[in-house]
Amino acid sequence: MTETANAAIAREYIEAVGAHELETVDRLLADGLAARFAGGTIGKREWMAALERLLPALVRNDVREVFADGDRACVVYDFVTDTAAGAVPCVELVSVRDGRITEIELIFDRVAFAPVNEALAARAAT
Repeated sequence: MTETANAAIAREYIEAVGAHELETVDRLLADGLAARFAGGTIGKREWMAALERLLPALVRNDVREVFADGDRACVVYDFVTDTAAGAVPCVELVSVRDGRITEIELIFDRVAFAPVNEALAARAAT
């Protein structure tokens, strides 16, 4: 695939997460996905479950920039929430092979994101 196509797939994925379109996300992620964040690596099933847990607080993702180099793409975006965190800047580095995302590395400020986790925990407790 071309760099332009890989960038488009990466953007579509981030926008689908922001729109809560998990069927689209599922289609874009390879079955053997390796997703890295917070010092660990998880597979597709765990990644999808993590996204589902976040959706109640996620209003949308505002894409700022998308860059591509070969089979790698980088999406810089704001994870816009309805929590005290507001918009949390995030970066996802993804690898695309055969039109599907095979690797994700999520980079974000865990301190800035903490109010999202707190709000989700409080909502779950009620």
